[in-house]
Amino acid sequence: MDQRVVFRSRALPDGLEGRLRDGLGAAHAAEPFSPLDARAAVRRAAEICSAAGLAVTVFRGGVDLHGVEVDHVWLSAVPVPDLAAPAGAAPESRPGDGASYVVDAAFPLFSDAFVRAVRAFVAGDGDARDLIDAARPAGVEQRVLGLMPAPVRYRGRPVWTARA
Repeated sequence: MDQRVVFRSRALPDGLEGRLRDGLGAAHAAEPFSPLDARAAVRRAAEICSAAGLAVTVFRGGVDLHGVEVDHVWLSAVPVPDLAAPAGAAPESRPGDGASYVVDAAFPLFSDAFVRAVRAFVAGDGDARDLIDAARPAGVEQRVLGLMPAPVRYRGRPVWTARA
């Protein structure tokens, strides 16, 4: 039986979205997130998410890009207050439950040029340099922070969890 979680596109709450975008933006300006080193991007993003009040789980699985599935790692994040629900009440969401937020700093999936480069790379019609060149001009606003472009779909299994 397949136990992979499928994530949905969800907007982060305004204050949290701003803190996360600012933190990721500063980190990206200092050293751009690389699509060739998604694990390093996940580690850096996990630290920023924790500082912004999110508990994170690293997921490994596939990202479906318009019919092409790419092996990848990303973060599932949930605001820490959601984990401390009142007695007898369940938290609204937990990291990795499918209702948590996807944070993917490595892949600028709101960049059509990057998505085309990934699809070409997977098909053997592009190389690593093409991925880097397509990702270079993309800022944090083109990364997945809760919301993901349709019809992109994240599906995977948890591989590491950090609780605040």
